[in-house]
Amino acid sequence: MDIHESCFERLAAAYPDQLDHRGVWLSSWAGLENSVLSRTLSWFLKNWARCPTIAEFNEETTRERDRQKIANRREITDACSNCESGFVILDADKWIVRPCDACRPEQYDRWQTGKYRAS
Repeated sequence: MDIHESCFERLAAAYPDQLDHRGVWLSSWAGLENSVLSRTLSWFLKNWARCPTIAEFNEETTRERDRQKIANRREITDACSNCESGFVILDADKWIVRPCDACRPEQYDRWQTGKYRAS
C-alpha cells in the first residue's frame, strides 16, 4: 500500500459515514508530495470534526507546501557559513546588509540589479 492509499484509509477511518469516491480523492492527490499529503491529512484529523471537501483539502495542501518551503529555506539559511541568517553584514554601525549569495541566490540577484526590497 503506498502513502496515498494509506492516507485515504486514515481519512476513511476518521470519517466513516462522510467519505466516498476513493478514486476521485486519490486522483486529486496524484501530484502531491508524500510529506505534504501526510502532514495535511494529520492537520485535518487533528483540527476538523467533519470530513473536508476535496477543495478544502487541496487549499490546505497549498498552505502546507508553503510552510515546508519556508522551513526548508530556514534550514538552508541556518546551515550557511557565509552569512548571518541569510544576510551578509556590509556595515554593522549603519545596519547595512545584503542578501547572501550562497543561501539566498534569488534575493541576491535581485539586490545586484536593484530590484530587491526587504520585507
